[in-house]
Amino acid sequence: MFISARSGSVLGAAYRLGAWWCLLAALLAGWDLQGRWTEPGRVVVVWFKLWIFWASWALLPWLLGMLIGLHRSAGRRGQHGLGLVVLAVAAWGALVEPRLLVVRTHPLALPAGSPPLRLALVADLHLGLFVRGWQLERLVEVLNAQAVDAVVVAGDWTYDPPLDLQTALAPLAQLRHPVWAVLGNHDTESPGPPLTSVLRTALQTHGVQLLEGQAISFKGWEIVGLGDLWGADPRTDIARLLPSAPPNRPRLVLAHQPDTAALLPTDAATLVLSGHTHGGQITLPWITQHRVLPGISAYGWYAGRYSTPAGTLFVTTGVGTIGLPARLGVVPRVDVLQLH
Repeated sequence: MFISARSGSVLGAAYRLGAWWCLLAALLAGWDLQGRWTEPGRVVVVWFKLWIFWASWALLPWLLGMLIGLHRSAGRRGQHGLGLVVLAVAAWGALVEPRLLVVRTHPLALPAGSPPLRLALVADLHLGLFVRGWQLERLVEVLNAQAVDAVVVAGDWTYDPPLDLQTALAPLAQLRHPVWAVLGNHDTESPGPPLTSVLRTALQTHGVQLLEGQAISFKGWEIVGLGDLWGADPRTDIARLLPSAPPNRPRLVLAHQPDTAALLPTDAATLVLSGHTHGGQITLPWITQHRVLPGISAYGWYAGRYSTPAGTLFVTTGVGTIGLPARLGVVPRVDVLQLH
């Protein structure tokens, strides 16, 4: 009887702690909201997203409470067991997986005569609401540890970030490889606050070479950057930089959204690199495949390598989160591409 009563008091305390933390999270969200780039009229929405970000830590005491309930309620173990599984999956998706970072290496065979190239591809950093400064610092450390010729960033740097972008992006100055990049739709008000000019300046100050509408040469390759499909005008870039005739040397095209590849002339690129999709970000049975992903790419280009009329396309699932502060089954990653 004593053990049962004690378990009940601990169970109640765990649930109450979680509830109180949800209330405290409202204050933390208000504090965290200060000093951010936020679209006019979306302050309440941004506050609510930050509340979810902070309130998700209540899952831990609730998990403890469910474990205690599973132990002491022999007649309701099925119910407690199901609740425990749901809470454990939610805690993993909200508190663990978004804070992981893995490196995946992909050998990509190229046409004969193409100079070898080794690249680290990342996208969708979404520094701001859910991705914090320590995660950018860790990403820089991971990228510096890779034996690559260059780092390629396929856009979406921000998500309601701090107003002081110079300071927020300062870790990028520590990258030891050349960095080529484009902006994404969240960087060009599609959607997002009007920070594009300030973001460009901050990135260039810290050594990032923005390639939108530009072409450069590197180790026998032509590297071309295109504007975002929603927030810019990639068709103008394509008409100017990518003639209909196949290139006379290997060409790498960087575009934030994979569907941009559908606008390219046939055989216009040896390789197209993109992000944008997050691989769906949260993998749920049937829902992600049939309701989420089709709205991200009209051509079914969600993650990994694809053959397109324009050339080979590789889509990275990115490192950040938007909408909800969670990832499930799509671990944040750096893709190292071995082009040979």
